[in-house]
Amino acid sequence: MEENKFKKTEYHLYNYKDIDILNQLADIKIKKLKNDINIKAIEYEERTSKTNKFNSEVENEVIRREEYIQIELELLQQEKENRINEKELINKVMELLEYDEKKLVELRYFSKPTKSWTSIAQELNQSVDNCIKVRRKIISRISELLF
Repeated sequence: MEENKFKKTEYHLYNYKDIDILNQLADIKIKKLKNDINIKAIEYEERTSKTNKFNSEVENEVIRREEYIQIELELLQQEKENRINEKELINKVMELLEYDEKKLVELRYFSKPTKSWTSIAQELNQSVDNCIKVRRKIISRISELLF
């Protein structure tokens, strides 16, 4: 298996435990953007010449603000949707693993803080070398299904 795919798969597994928190943060940012009120000070400059514009500085600012907020909202929604899809995909892949394989992934990647190989080996009643060897096989299998 490519080292790049291996690292990418591990990265997604390590970040799995933070997906719900990141989505909650995205919800807070979305709510904040929707409730944001942009206040700008009134300028008291002398106008040198009249313009033929049919809209004012305030209208232009509101339009710019709405466009910016809409882009930000779409970006946050897309990121949140991607994380939800990633979590569902990982959950389905985990269902395909054997009990011991699933336990190893949970202990290594889903626990906070990340457990050492020694403690994982003790919990699974296996040697450290065997756990690391099995991990390679599991990650290879997961990466085939994820990517």
